[in-house]
Amino acid sequence: MLDSRRADQSEPSQPIVRAPRILLADDDAVSRQLLASSLVRSGFEVHTAENGEEALKVITATEPDLLVLDFEMPDLNGAEVCRELRASENEAVRDLPVIMLTAHAGEQEEIGCLQAGANDFVTKPVSREILAARIQTQLRLRALTVELRQHNDELGRWRTAQEADLVAAQATQRALIPSVAPAVEGWTVQSFYHPVIQVGGDVFGWRAAGDGRWLFWVADATGHGAAAALFTALAAQLFRQAAETDSDPCAILRAVNREFRTVFHGRSFMTACCALIEPGGGLTFCSAGHPPLLVRRTNGTVESFGPHGTVLGLRDDSGSDLAQSKTVLKAGEVALLYTDGLFGFRLPDGERFSHKAVETHLPRIAPGKEFLERLLAGLKDQSDGTGSDDDMAAIGLMKVG
Repeated sequence: MLDSRRADQSEPSQPIVRAPRILLADDDAVSRQLLASSLVRSGFEVHTAENGEEALKVITATEPDLLVLDFEMPDLNGAEVCRELRASENEAVRDLPVIMLTAHAGEQEEIGCLQAGANDFVTKPVSREILAARIQTQLRLRALTVELRQHNDELGRWRTAQEADLVAAQATQRALIPSVAPAVEGWTVQSFYHPVIQVGGDVFGWRAAGDGRWLFWVADATGHGAAAALFTALAAQLFRQAAETDSDPCAILRAVNREFRTVFHGRSFMTACCALIEPGGGLTFCSAGHPPLLVRRTNGTVESFGPHGTVLGLRDDSGSDLAQSKTVLKAGEVALLYTDGLFGFRLPDGERFSHKAVETHLPRIAPGKEFLERLLAGLKDQSDGTGSDDDMAAIGLMKVG
């Protein structure tokens, strides 16, 4: 007895694969009939046309996969048919593979076939095996072309979506990074932010800490693009939260590390630094894997502070080894907090800058208006002109009388 359960469980239907559809255009009835029969025996579905005008009509009606076209025909010859096809507004017609049949094997005939837009040519008398092989080759090439076009279309859609994401991420990040320097008693504050692409991994901020004191922080997360925007958004939020309850730079970095680890569990990290300034010129600085704080004194010398500990996010105890530096700035002296993109340039000989490049160039920049932009311009002048290969962010804190 037939098991009805098995009968109901039919096998998945397989797609029907049709034979490649070939259009053969030849004004010689005998040649056309013999060649058509030969192609059918080779496994092709064959349609025929007895002249060029009929071939163009059949192409529109049957949408063949390939055209086998006699070069020498009355009225519209093979070359003229090819030109009509290549000028079509219909993409499928325009890209139809064409194999030209020529009665001569001369160089001029071959060149004429190709210049007319043919993909290949076969000389008469036609070998069935050679023509079948040429047809299969052109069909494979067409399939690859279609596949490549589809991939390019998908890539174009993906790129459009990515660009839209970057625009949205850029707007988000720009909203996080303050654009107007705060009014700080006894200090002048400058800052800049220059990402490599629309969205970078650098972020900075500041917050009043009471009694005329201010906290400033800079962080450099891994990566660029939309993912980096998420990192920097989180970093900005974590620093703001930490600064609400504490004004000690090292304590703030430890708090940020704890929360950052809770989110990423060691799968991402960032360097960061934090500075507390006081109206009288006092400055307390703490750094986790970040470039050192640089202080330009009035006599042109530069002092360096930090880094004090490992990067944030790698370990639960990141920040436990943090220490902090204290110094006092006099009127006209400048403290510089920055990310490593500031020395992401290359010398004319191709060698990369080091953080020493910033330290060396700093004494050449007189404090005052647009101090940071002048510093950046000076570093660019020493480079090979290709620009920094990393995001750049910096805060300049200048003590005033």
